[in-house]
Amino acid sequence: MRKQQRNLAIVGWVAFLMAIAAEGMFFSLFNPEELAMAAGHEWEALAAYTVGFFCFWGSFAACGLLAVRLTRALPRERLRHYVQG
Repeated sequence: MRKQQRNLAIVGWVAFLMAIAAEGMFFSLFNPEELAMAAGHEWEALAAYTVGFFCFWGSFAACGLLAVRLTRALPRERLRHYVQG
């Protein structure tokens, strides 16, 4: 498996696990049916849980991918350019 594919799999899995935890904490504090009514939607609780889970998963995945992108090592020729000025 290539390094990029491995990083994508790791970020996706960790984001999935974090989304489970975040959804559990969020919806233990807030009633999904009341949130849907406040937003002007007539969703059932299961629909709110689903949308919330995918929003959390997407947010954590975006954060993880950004972290991987920002911590990626620079190629040696670009690194020399920054070090030598």
